[in-house]
Amino acid sequence: MNMPESDEEKWNLLARHERLGEILLKLGKINLKQLDELMQEKINSDKQFGELIVAKGIMSKAEIESALKLQEKAEEEFVESVEELKDKLK
Repeated sequence: MNMPESDEEKWNLLARHERLGEILLKLGKINLKQLDELMQEKINSDKQFGELIVAKGIMSKAEIESALKLQEKAEEEFVESVEELKDKLK
């Protein structure tokens, strides 16, 4: 993986939201092998990532919905913290 060079590249890497697979991996709900297999299957499928996980019986629909809420909350908290930082720097 190439390290970002420009400030814009660094910001984009820092500010991007975590993908569902990354969250599930951190939570221990899936392992790296499963993540890789799911990502490969996603490339060849019209299903959403969470739908693939449910279809494979790895997690329930309710568990995926909870993880998606966690993902949304993390994004909201990031935006709020950036806004607070901007206000402090004014």
